[in-house]
Amino acid sequence: MNRQFSTIAILVFGLTFASFATAKGIMPMFGGVLIDGYDLSKDTGPKGTLSYNPQTNEFKGSYRGLKMPAERSAIFAWVHDTVNQQSKYLGVVGELVEQGGRGRFTIKAADDFKGGNFGNYEIVGFTAEATGSLKGTQVIKQPKEPSGSKSVAKPAFYLFSALPGADTDQHWCGMGQDFFYAKNPDNQTCYDCKCGVKYSVCIQVGLGLH
Repeated sequence: MNRQFSTIAILVFGLTFASFATAKGIMPMFGGVLIDGYDLSKDTGPKGTLSYNPQTNEFKGSYRGLKMPAERSAIFAWVHDTVNQQSKYLGVVGELVEQGGRGRFTIKAADDFKGGNFGNYEIVGFTAEATGSLKGTQVIKQPKEPSGSKSVAKPAFYLFSALPGADTDQHWCGMGQDFFYAKNPDNQTCYDCKCGVKYSVCIQVGLGLH
């Protein structure tokens, strides 16, 4: 019962916050605790905000509570199409800040996205890439595709947000604090999901334990 109440409370808070933030041009970012680096019994998951300026073609924002494996502490951003299951490089976020600190970022997006032309892409997702592929915000080695994790297939997004104006739906995984965006949820498992079953099956049998 407590878990059910907690799930409902988080759901209501999340939707309220998302509506408020979007109205002000600031998009909320969330992530799950089912991915490498987190302890499900102690961690509440990362959170952040992001806004996009079409004139400068830049994303700006901040995050807290983001964890990554020690050997993969470089953060890169991608845009992701949940219908066609394609990701495209967006830009560099930076090196992971110390746990408990607030990371701030400015992502200069590729020229393809000037003016907010994101095409079929619906979300921004942050991935954990190899330590050493960044020096501050200087790219030493740009990844060719977003990484997965030890337990989650590519792409494994540690923090993600709907793009401003994106036509996509929010779906909640069974854990209560983990959700993902997708137009067709059966085509897209949670970004930190281990089970790999269709979303409709997961909901139908009440799995919720990815």
